[in-house]
Parts: sequence; structure tokens; C-alpha cells
Amino acid sequence: MATTVLALGGPLALSTPAVSAATPAHDHVLEWNQVLRQQFTKVCGEYGAPGPLVRAGAMMHAAIWDADNSISGGADPAYGFYLGRAPADAGASAEAAIDQAAHDTLVAAFPGQQASFYSDIDAALTRELSYLPASVTEQQKAAGQQVGKLAAQAMITARAGDTNTAFGGTYTLDQTPGRWRPTDGRAALGPNWGRLKPFAMTSGDQFRPPLPAGYSSYAALLASPEYATQVNEVQRVGSATATPADRSDDQTQYAKFWANDIGPTCDANNNVLTPGTYKPPGQLFETTAAISQSSGEQLGEFANARLFALVAISMADASITAWDAKYDTAISLWRPVTAIRNADHATNSALHQDPGWNPLSATADGTHFTPPFPSYVSGHATFAGAWAGVMRDYFGDNVSYTAHTQDPQLTDPSTVTRSFTSISAAATEDGYSRLYLGVHYRFDTEQGLNAGYSVGDYAYHNALQRSGAVAYQGPVATAAAAASGTSLALPVGRTVRAGDTLLVSAMLTNTHSGAVGATDTQGNVYSVVSDKADGASDRTLVLASIGVKPLTSSDTITLTYPTTGEHHATVEEFSGVTAVDRTSSATGAAGTPFNSGSTATTNAANELVFGVAGVQGGHDATWDAGFTARPTLFVSEDQLATAYQIVSTTGSYAASGTATHQWMASVVTLR
Repeated sequence: MATTVLALGGPLALSTPAVSAATPAHDHVLEWNQVLRQQFTKVCGEYGAPGPLVRAGAMMHAAIWDADNSISGGADPAYGFYLGRAPADAGASAEAAIDQAAHDTLVAAFPGQQASFYSDIDAALTRELSYLPASVTEQQKAAGQQVGKLAAQAMITARAGDTNTAFGGTYTLDQTPGRWRPTDGRAALGPNWGRLKPFAMTSGDQFRPPLPAGYSSYAALLASPEYATQVNEVQRVGSATATPADRSDDQTQYAKFWANDIGPTCDANNNVLTPGTYKPPGQLFETTAAISQSSGEQLGEFANARLFALVAISMADASITAWDAKYDTAISLWRPVTAIRNADHATNSALHQDPGWNPLSATADGTHFTPPFPSYVSGHATFAGAWAGVMRDYFGDNVSYTAHTQDPQLTDPSTVTRSFTSISAAATEDGYSRLYLGVHYRFDTEQGLNAGYSVGDYAYHNALQRSGAVAYQGPVATAAAAASGTSLALPVGRTVRAGDTLLVSAMLTNTHSGAVGATDTQGNVYSVVSDKADGASDRTLVLASIGVKPLTSSDTITLTYPTTGEHHATVEEFSGVTAVDRTSSATGAAGTPFNSGSTATTNAANELVFGVAGVQGGHDATWDAGFTARPTLFVSEDQLATAYQIVSTTGSYAASGTATHQWMASVVTLR
């Protein structure tokens, strides 16, 4: 794979470095995303608009990825770079590289702020560097920071022309009915933003949605029945005084939950008087973190670096797509509040003017407002669609998680959460929240979501690409013994490439209920994705670490568990895997074929199906056709059997075969 080498700031020796260990509980990528969200609440001036916020997120996270991948990715990285590889000294600290890249890009992305804004970012750098393990030398730390500086400077240079094309600009007002005009005295925000150089797309209009209801003139649109339907709906369901018959209590709550429109109160010198919310992009970043750390996912730092870069890039391109539609097409549509207050019954007999109408959208003190830019399409919905496009491609759609909010319209945002069992459900709710908030029409959301899904899918399939499809790479570690204990150290037997996935299979006999987990000396965390007990003090488990930092033969994987009489454990490496998809498990009596029960239909056409069976004695377990069996582990007659297959079509799959004694079987599909 051809790789660009970033050579800014002077040459360094390019080598295959040893990666320093990280504290498993401290993920520098997640921490810097939290810093980013905190800074979102304090950005004054035009850089606090949605577009500049997601631009900053894309700059920071893409630079983090290039810095981390330059060190952790090794000589043959599993995934591509955004701008290119930064040369790295052997032993350079990947965490120090992440920290410095995040700091430098975050400072550069928000010019013109007060000194306290930057001192907060400086303090974050000091704090994050303090989390480096004691084993990291000053030389390794400095080498890592140099990599971070190079990655950040490459990003800053690449985006240097943005201020010439996208920031500032003026919007020519006129009184054409239907054309956007100020709703509260604020000037049009971001009229040139649709001309920003994309982060992944080929052009700002690549995913431009169709014109509103297909009309290319204001007169034709305003006279149409489609327009009347749109206006009448938001007039009814988005009103500040709507009754529960028009807008349910739940719709009212999620309209406010997903809002997060409030910016900081700043004086003329950009001093923050009162912080705002983290805005819609911040909420989606927070939800990304919740999903990446949800049960069954638990992505490590290296995998999070890639995931957050993809999400950030897609949302930056979503802002360009939405603002292109708002300002650079034939229709720059006025907001519902303007349409309703200025409705002309003579032009469209289905409209009903209400000069006193207000949207539900309001500040904490109850002041009603509408964001100061055209309505079509909804930036909120386009962000949500782009976010969901990446997240569905990465994890599959069926993920359970809980989202949070900062919006002050809710009495106590810290106590309000909303839980979901799919990524699409949150994106849809997020998009349509703007209809019930009274600041967008339905077609703003529909077309914004559609455009966003296209943006997200494109970013996922074209940026930071993995090299190769799902494939088996080989055994990593194995152990089996009749030995009582609560932990097992598994020496790594081969080099494991950064970005690959490790699956730990374990059978514990004469054990107890209780937590099972695993970590390794590089800080990778292994999450339980399947845990099946047979009712007789025996358990069979599968643990996964997705997108690992690289391992060598000097590393160790440590499995911990309740006291057990016997243990069987094996670790296998697979490439091209990004997420757990489905699981299913079952137990059975002696003399019956083992069968885990099939998963629900897999989500992708190229998935890994991994099977594990724990059998209490008897002859060797055998696997049904289609599976490639791995060596079975024995302690006396008790056995742990594992196998896999890589399937090219979607479908339902089970771990199945024959066994002569009582069994526990599980299947895990990974995409």
C-alpha cells in the first residue's frame, strides 16, 4: 500500500517502532473528544457556528488518527492515513502523539478567542501527558509529541485556505416571498460555508438534495399544495402553544432533547460570560463515545482514533452539503416562523396567516428563536444522517445505548436521557426533532437525512480505508490446565498487527458466576461478547478486542475470572473486522448435536462467523460443513472447540456440530 510520508519540521528516522503501553482505563482519544466538546461551549463569534465547530472536530480527529497510525500502525498499517504518515522514532509514544496533535489542531481551529480558551487546551495537554505510564521515557514522550506536531501541522497547512473561501461573506436580502430573511435581527450565518473544501467528498454539491418539493422558483413553490402541507404541519406541531393532541409529550421532550442550539454569551472582546451547550455536533460526538464504550463494543484507543476521525470527517462534509443546499441553489427557503407570519391566503388558499405564531424552540429564559440561516435543508438532520451513515457501516444498525443532552429547555438536562436499540432510530428522532421544535419543515428533515446518509456512507467507504477484507491471520496464544486460580497469563506467540481484532475463547469448569475480563500489556481491553453457563458450574465465553494496538512476542494477555478448577483458553487474530454484529448461544444434553441457535440475519455481505463449543468430556467435537476448525483444547476429557467461517452472503448462522457429552455452544458474527 502506497503511503504518503509527512516530512514537515525536518526529517526523523522512519522505523517500525515499539509502542508504549497505555493505561487500559484511560483512552486519550475519548478524553480529547471530551475536551473538544467542552471547548464547543465556549467558542465566541463566527467560529461557534455549526460549520466551524465540525471543521474543528474533523481537523483534530483526523490529525489524531494520522499521528496514532504513524506509530501504532507500524510498517504495514491495517488502515489508510488521512493526509499521510508522520515519520516516527522507534519507541515513540502513541499517546503523546495523540495529545500533541489534538492540542495543536484545536488551538489552530479556533482563532480569535480569549487567552483563557487556549489555557484550557494547554491544561488539557499537561493533564493528558501526565497519564503516560511511568515506563515511557522522556525521549519516547518527546518523540511522540514530535509525531503529533507533524500530523497537526500537516492538517493546519491543508486547511489554511478555508478562511478565504468559507468564512465571512454577506447574504443579499430582498423581499421575495419565500426567500430567507432574518427572524430575530441576526444576519445570515455562513453564506459561503457550502464552498468549503470537503474533507472526504469530491465537491460540496456531490450529495446536493433536490430542490424543495421539486420546485425551482419561489412563486411556484409557495403556490403549491406540497408547500401548504409542509407549512400547515409545522404550524400545528411546532407551535410553542401546541396541545398534546398535536404534539405528544414525548415529541416535546425529544424536540428539546436534541436541540442544544444555545451558544455562549460573549462580550465584544470574546470573553465568555455564560457558556452555552456543546451544540448538535457535540451531542453526536458524545453519543459516539457512548456507543463505542457500550456493552459488547468497548473499542480501544486505536479503534476509537479511526472511528472518531470517520465520524468527524462525515459531519464536516455534512455541514458543507447542508449549507450548499441552503445558500447555493435556486431556493434559499425562509423559516417556518416567517412563512406562517407572512402566509398569503391569496397566493395559496390552504395557508392561514398567524402573525403571533412562535416556535417551541426557546432559550432557558423562554425567549423563542430560530437559527439565522435558510431552512432547506436541515443542518441538524444532515449531521444526524452523516453520523448514522458512518456508525451503521461501522457497527451495524442494531446497537443499544443511551444518549444525553445539555439543552437548558429541559428542567434538568443532567437527569434526562433517551435510550435506543438502533442507530437509525436516534438519527431519525434527532432529525424530526426540528419539526416539533418549530424551526424546520418535514422536507427539510427528510432530504437532510437522506443527504447525510450518503455523506456518511461515502466517508466510511472512501476515507481511512482498511487494507483487505475479513480474513484469518493466525493463532496468538493458547493454554489449558487443571489448575485452580483466578487469572491466567497468556504469552503472545506472534506479532499482531495494529487494527486487527483478537478473539479470546475460554472454557472455565467448576467455576462461579462473576466478572470475566482480559487486558494486555499494550492496554487493549477485551470485552465479553458471549457468556454461556451449563447450569453445572461451567462457562464458555468469547471476549473480543476490536482494532487493537499491535502486540509482539514480548507482550502478555491476562484473563481474569472467578475461582475455577480447570481453564481452557485460546486467542485468534482476524483482520478487517470493525465490530461485533450478532450473538447466540445454547446448552444441550449428552448425545445431542451441539447448536448455538442461529443469529439474527447478519448485516454485511462479508462477515466473520466465529463458533465456540465447550464439551464436558467424550470424543472429539466435530464441526459441521462450512467451518474451519481450530485445534481443540483438552483437560482430561473436557474440551474447548473453536472454528470460524467467512461468509459472503447475509444470512443466519449457528455454531453447530457433534459432541457426545453435555455442551455449551455460542456463535458470534463480526463485520
